[in-house]
Amino acid sequence: MYRKLVITIVLAAALTACAVSNDPRQGGLFGGLHGLSSGAYDDRIRDRQDELDRQQTYNQELKEQSETLESEVQLRDYQLTLEQQRVARLERDLLNLESDINQLKAKSDKQKTEITTLQHKIKVQKQKLKTQQSALAELDRAGGSAADPERYRVLMQERDNLTVEYKKLLENSKNLSNATN
Repeated sequence: MYRKLVITIVLAAALTACAVSNDPRQGGLFGGLHGLSSGAYDDRIRDRQDELDRQQTYNQELKEQSETLESEVQLRDYQLTLEQQRVARLERDLLNLESDINQLKAKSDKQKTEITTLQHKIKVQKQKLKTQQSALAELDRAGGSAADPERYRVLMQERDNLTVEYKKLLENSKNLSNATN
């Protein structure tokens, strides 16, 4: 009787261990054999490979996007540096113009008035240039043109306006200089 009980327990344990599952970590020996013969393991491997391929493709797309964004940021930073150089050049030119105007000797009251007007306009231009430089420096500290593309566009427009005004001042200075000679 004791022997029948032991045999029954061993058979019950063996049958329990033989439960069939598609998961290779479960199911025991017969489950593994069933998975191999039915193709369930191959299906699991294929599903996992497909998921790995999708993840690798997604990672590659993210990497490409990151590289694109990085090059755009570098380009905008380069453009910002060029813009700062242009404003510095305008400031130097304006200082030279101011020096030239200060050396002019007026022959008449009208020329004195014109010289005074030009000197005032140069002061206004200098203030605008300082404002422009401060705005560019602030934009640079905030992350460059990528941080605020609209502000960058406005600053470029202001710089173009300052350049036009400078050229007008230069022309007026030349005309006044020719008149005093």
